[in-house]
Amino acid sequence: MERMIAPPPLVLAEDPADFAALETQVQAWGQEVMRQALAAAFAAQEARLPVSACPACGGGATRPAGAKRRQVETRFGPVWLPRRRARGGGCGRHRQPGDRVLAAALGGGRRSPGLRGLAALCGASWPSRQAAEVRGRLRGAPLAHETVRAVVADIGAAVAEATHAAAAAACRAPARATGPDRPAPARLEVECDGAWVGCAEAPNGLEVKVGVLHAGSERVGRTRRRLSGRRDAATARGVAAFGPLLTAAVAHVNGYAAPEQVWLGDGAGWIWRLGDDDLPAAAKVLDRWHLGRTRRRAPRAALPDKAPRAPWSARLEELLEVGDVPGALAAVAELAAVAELAAVAELAAVAPHDALREFAADLTHLAPRIPDDAARRAAGERVGSGGVEKGVDLVANRRLKGRRGMRWGRQRAEGVVALRVALLNAEWDRHVGAAVAPPGLPAN
Repeated sequence: MERMIAPPPLVLAEDPADFAALETQVQAWGQEVMRQALAAAFAAQEARLPVSACPACGGGATRPAGAKRRQVETRFGPVWLPRRRARGGGCGRHRQPGDRVLAAALGGGRRSPGLRGLAALCGASWPSRQAAEVRGRLRGAPLAHETVRAVVADIGAAVAEATHAAAAAACRAPARATGPDRPAPARLEVECDGAWVGCAEAPNGLEVKVGVLHAGSERVGRTRRRLSGRRDAATARGVAAFGPLLTAAVAHVNGYAAPEQVWLGDGAGWIWRLGDDDLPAAAKVLDRWHLGRTRRRAPRAALPDKAPRAPWSARLEELLEVGDVPGALAAVAELAAVAELAAVAELAAVAPHDALREFAADLTHLAPRIPDDAARRAAGERVGSGGVEKGVDLVANRRLKGRRGMRWGRQRAEGVVALRVALLNAEWDRHVGAAVAPPGLPAN
């Protein structure tokens, strides 16, 4: 038989109150209603559970022994659950038969699955103190910031392990097989970059590697554009762990079947090695803004004065804009000779500037990845990796680099990254729900 739970009445003051006061009063009343309803519902459900034999003596005969309350923290505040007690017929020991079910739901603590899920969401979005303040205001009862930190650590670690396990499974043969039951995108673009964050375990910090997959950009409104079919992958465990995550992301969107594949990145060597291994047939495109920074830096170091440097900078920009690497190398050699003459005039050391030598080496190494940016722009194609720059901001910078001096352990950083990627990929309920809720109720 179903049991109806009547809520307590909402008592309003006789004097008129403003809307803000009414909102606060109704919220407090609603939270109290939910607390009482949960306690009554738990008692009703627990009464339906069969009482098994006593685990201490194995005796089947048990006797009721009243109730013993237990406080549980929920999304709407603390709730006292009236647990029924039983006494073993053989040993006389007391126990709460519903504790096994309750322990599985609470994860061995006092926090409900709903509270843990929301605490993880807040803690992955804001610093722990701010997350605890927001969550406490929403539920009508304070929540310690250490509670938020502990929940984020536990759930983040579980989500990270599940994500890496799923990626390893997706990389097993045939890892790059096309999915006949899924449509392949007409175009796949992969952008990779990294973000350095403070680390308590490494003096130079750790790098969070981020990858963004998409099928190009589409117009939103009049002036804005967004990436279509976007999917993120990220980890703080290094490139060896990042590779399987990226492979699984490409397989998820059936990207290996895309007829057109593009790999974008800056000058980091690990990006191009990973691209050659994961998408060998993709066109490799160097980010235009990274090339522009190095192009401006070398002439500035060789010729500090702006007036003599300006024509050389314009010439290099014009050559690299159309992908003319041999012409740019010749211009760098001419600029080195001019810098040498300037050094002789000032009675300085007669030698080409090191910045020009390094720039020429970079151009030679990255020549296969320097495209004709003018032609790509004319065709409406991307010339920069701005998508992953924004991805780095969303995945790592906004949470892991919020304050000066913020330092992370690698495991905690990995948990936060896993939670933020699950949120960006619209998979929060699937990943976090599996981490906070048990797959089934244990046998009593």
